Amino acid sequence: MLKQLSLWLALSTVLPGLATAADYAKFTVPGLAKGQLSHSDIAPLIAYYQQQDWLEVTELGRSVEQRPIYLIKIGNGERKVLAWSQMHGDEPTATAAIFDLLAVLDARQQQQAATGDGGPAWLDNVSLYLIPMLNPDGAERKSRFNALGIDVNRDALALQTPEGQLLMQAAKQIKPHYGFNLHDQNRYHAAGENKKPATISLLAPAYNEAREINPSRHAAMQLVSAVKPLLDKVLPEQLGRYDDSYSIRSFGDTFSKMGISTVLVESGGQYNDPFRQQARQINVQLYLSWLEMISNGSYRDYDLSGYNSIPMNTSGGMKDLIISNISLPKLDGSGVLARVDLAFTAGGNGRGQVVLDEIGDASIYGGYHSLDASGMHYNAGKVYPLTGPLSLSAEKYLQLLAEGYSHFTGKAGLLSNNSGLPVAINPRGVNTLWPQRSMTTTFLLTKDNAVQLAVVDGRLIRLADASLLDAFSGN
Repeated sequence: MLKQLSLWLALSTVLPGLATAADYAKFTVPGLAKGQLSHSDIAPLIAYYQQQDWLEVTELGRSVEQRPIYLIKIGNGERKVLAWSQMHGDEPTATAAIFDLLAVLDARQQQQAATGDGGPAWLDNVSLYLIPMLNPDGAERKSRFNALGIDVNRDALALQTPEGQLLMQAAKQIKPHYGFNLHDQNRYHAAGENKKPATISLLAPAYNEAREINPSRHAAMQLVSAVKPLLDKVLPEQLGRYDDSYSIRSFGDTFSKMGISTVLVESGGQYNDPFRQQARQINVQLYLSWLEMISNGSYRDYDLSGYNSIPMNTSGGMKDLIISNISLPKLDGSGVLARVDLAFTAGGNGRGQVVLDEIGDASIYGGYHSLDASGMHYNAGKVYPLTGPLSLSAEKYLQLLAEGYSHFTGKAGLLSNNSGLPVAINPRGVNTLWPQRSMTTTFLLTKDNAVQLAVVDGRLIRLADASLLDAFSGN
C-alpha cells in the first residue's frame, strides 16, 4: 500500500535539523492533503497497519455514533509518550502528520527487513502510543464538537463524552511520561507583533491557576526550547506561543496536573498553503526530534530561555486581504474625504463568506494577500437589474464593470454566468457612498475616472487583463 514511499534514511534515523519540502515529498501519504479528514480517509491506513507486525493496533473504543477510535503502539521502551489528534473534528493537520510519521517508520522497517540495519535508536527506549482522530463524529460533521455538541477538549473534568472517557482511560492505563496534544489553530493568529502567521504555536500547559512550573511542566518547556532553533530556521518569525491561562476542563492542563510533560502543538496558517501542508511537514519532524530527545535525554540540556523568548500569539493579527490607501469621496463628491485601509477575512479558515471587518488603519495587521490602492478611489458601483435572461460572457461582463456596474439584482436564475469570473447578485451593503463594516465586499476601484479593479464578494478582478486576483483561494 505504501510502496510509493521512498526510504528517507535521514529522517528515519532522525535528522539533527529539519528537512526540506523536497525530502518530505518522498514519504508524505497521499490522499490526506485536503481541508477535512474523516474516518473513511484513515480507515484504509488503519487496515494496512493492522497487518504489520512491528506495531500494535487496537480499538480503544467507540464514539457516540459508534465509529471506532484506535490506539497504535510502537516500541517497548520505558519512556512512554501518548499523542492524540483531531479531538476537535475540524482540525485534521496532525492526523495527516501522524500517518506520515507511520509511513517514515514503515519505510525504515522495510529497509531493516531487507538489509538488517537497525531501526531508529529511540525505539529501544521509548514506547509511543498514538490516538489518531479521537473525535471521528466531529470529523464527519466538519465540526469542532462531537455528536452530542460537546467540546471533547473541555470534558477532562466531567468526562461526559465517550471520547473524553477513552482518552482519560488511556492516560491512566498507559501512565505516559510525555504527552503531545495536537491541534489546529485559527489561521488569523499572528506570531507576536511580526505581522506574519503563526504557522506553528507551542505551549507547555499550566497545571494550576498560578501557572507555576513543576518538574513535569519544566520538562515540557525544555522540549519546546530544544526545537525552537530548528523552527526559527524554517519559520522565521512565524513561531508563536499559545496562551497558558489555566483551563481546569481541558485535557492538556489536566494531564499536566497529572504529572505528564505535555506539549501543545497548534498548526496554523501559511501563505499560499490552503491545507496546511508545511505545518503537516513540521509536525512530523517535531515528533521525530522529540522522540529522539526523549530517548537520549538531550532536551534536558536546554534551559527555558528559548521557550520564554517565543512571542505570544496575537489573536486576529492576520487578515486574508488588506487593500490599503483607498481614497473615499466627500459627501458632495468634491474631493477626497479620507484615505483608508480595508481588511477582509473569510470564515472556515479562509474558505467561508468574506467579511469586511476593519476600516481605517490596518497597518498593525499582517495580510495573506495585500494590495496598495494608492491613487484609486472607492466607488460603490451601479446596480444592473435582471429584468430578463442574461448570458454573461467575459467580454460583456468586463464591459459592464467598466461602465460602473458592480452587481446585479433580481432573480439569480436569470443570469447565466459564462465569464469565468465571480458575480454578485443581490449583495448586502452596496450603493453606499462609503464602505460599511461587516457588509461591503462588492465595490469598484477607479483611477482617473476609469474602473481599474472590481471587488466582487471580496474577489479582485483586474479589468486590464480580465485576471482574477483571488485572495481566498490560495491559503
